[in-house]
Amino acid sequence: MRNVLENKLWFYAHVLSLDVCLGVLGSGALAAIVTGAKMKTVWWFLLPLSVWVIYTLDHLLDGKKVGEDSINPRHKFHYDHSKVLTILCTIAAIISAVLAFLLLREIVLLGGVLLSALAILHLGIARWGKIRFGKEFSVALIYTLGVWFGPLLVVGFRSWTVPLLLFLFFLGTVLNLVMNSLMEAELDAKEGQVYLLGVLSPKLAKEWVLRLSLLGFLAALVLAGGIRKWAPGTSVSASLVIALICAVPGGILRYADKFQDSQKYRILGEGVFILGLFPWFLNSF
Repeated sequence: MRNVLENKLWFYAHVLSLDVCLGVLGSGALAAIVTGAKMKTVWWFLLPLSVWVIYTLDHLLDGKKVGEDSINPRHKFHYDHSKVLTILCTIAAIISAVLAFLLLREIVLLGGVLLSALAILHLGIARWGKIRFGKEFSVALIYTLGVWFGPLLVVGFRSWTVPLLLFLFFLGTVLNLVMNSLMEAELDAKEGQVYLLGVLSPKLAKEWVLRLSLLGFLAALVLAGGIRKWAPGTSVSASLVIALICAVPGGILRYADKFQDSQKYRILGEGVFILGLFPWFLNSF
């Protein structure tokens, strides 16, 4: 009975992108610690809410494109419950816009408008369906900018470690998305949704993920080891979390046979971003 309940909870958390929302909170906490920004309370609500709107809209468009024969659980769920989810998505989008206009600083609001334009452009291209290559990169770019833009606009780059950790975070996010594409290549191919793997062979893509994953992990690890000497005041724990964000995609692909018949790779892939909350908690108390 317990296993059934846990499976149901994970299913709804996954198809409704609630795991991504928790992950973006961890990512936001990570960005706040690295930059040293003190963000308004409303920002912490807007971050997961706006991400949920973008992901839900993306899945609704994919579900509509594939139709009732979809074999992807997320697309099938969004197709079957499109009316309810469309209403909820619209309400969430309106709430996000109102809160942003009323309560956020002008400079952060401007960043949000620019990011919204990027998100709309991305969704429009995805809906058009003519450009398959690069979805992993565009999603990673929007996700990374959405998380880091606010803190950076508030305080700027206070140290040379900030752009480096930002880049490593972006790298880890790209690798995570490519890893998901590799793990779900067969499923996506059946629905005619091939993105990066339509240009690169799965073997070549996997090789590059393994290399870059190891390189990103080692770079963040070296930075964490020397941070007290090179850049006093920068969070060691944040660097270690970013090292794990880079390492996990390569680790999953290295042992892909152990994850192939389950969703454990999704739990691990999204869960590593939630770890960003730990440095934030350590700094808060």
